[in-house]
Amino acid sequence: MKNYSALMIDLKNSRSYAIQERNDIQNSIIENIKILNKIFKNSIEKEVEFSAGDEIQGLFISPQSAYLYYRIFSMLIFPIEIHCGIGLGTWDIKIDNASSTVQDGTVYHNARKAIDEAKKSLEYSVLFYSKTKYDMIVNSLINSNNLLSGKQSKYQNNLMLLTEILYPISNGNIIVYKDLKELLKFLQFEKKLDFTSNINYTPTSTQLEKENFYITEGKKRGLSTQISKLLGVSRQSVEKAVKTGNIYELRNLTIAILKAMDSIEGEKL
Repeated sequence: MKNYSALMIDLKNSRSYAIQERNDIQNSIIENIKILNKIFKNSIEKEVEFSAGDEIQGLFISPQSAYLYYRIFSMLIFPIEIHCGIGLGTWDIKIDNASSTVQDGTVYHNARKAIDEAKKSLEYSVLFYSKTKYDMIVNSLINSNNLLSGKQSKYQNNLMLLTEILYPISNGNIIVYKDLKELLKFLQFEKKLDFTSNINYTPTSTQLEKENFYITEGKKRGLSTQISKLLGVSRQSVEKAVKTGNIYELRNLTIAILKAMDSIEGEKL
């Protein structure tokens, strides 16, 4: 049977927020997932939406698409902390014209196990579960990525999101590139960005043809100069923020995660 990936997300310590703050966060998240559902429509089987309580859930065609969705979502809500579980498995009970929350199968059971383990863990806030030998590798890479991104400032996170809009990391047709411009409204810089009419999206391929025993595709030549012109700040200040924010390293780790997930293809689940 065909395998799918379920994504489950919930806010850490959501009950600790004041009622108004919690409502503001939920309204912001609803706006975020509405745009992300549009960007990822090529790779979503059941749209991401709120389920019981504060949990967010959706069904994807692949673990790569589920992870990339989570990745951009986490940038949009930064610095709010979340738990996340990504499961890979079969979609056994299909209910037409119904949301992800009423579907069932091993894909959902595996995602539930992943997020439940993440909630219990003191080290991992995001876990992937496919019942294959690659889970430990994928989860170690995801955790390393989260440890680095968690140390970023809001400005560095905005730079990483801007880099993702200019040079999105994706496999094939997972995302609709022309819709990435809608993410610009979430960027918070002193200078208001308005370059939707002339932006040229340059996807970052995860299929490396050169230097295939290590990853360098996450780094983009001329990025600091490009961003400095957009923001009206010095190239040196952008370079420093990119370096201290580990933006290139995080992008390389993301590519490594996607390639590790590629390795699961053909594994018996």
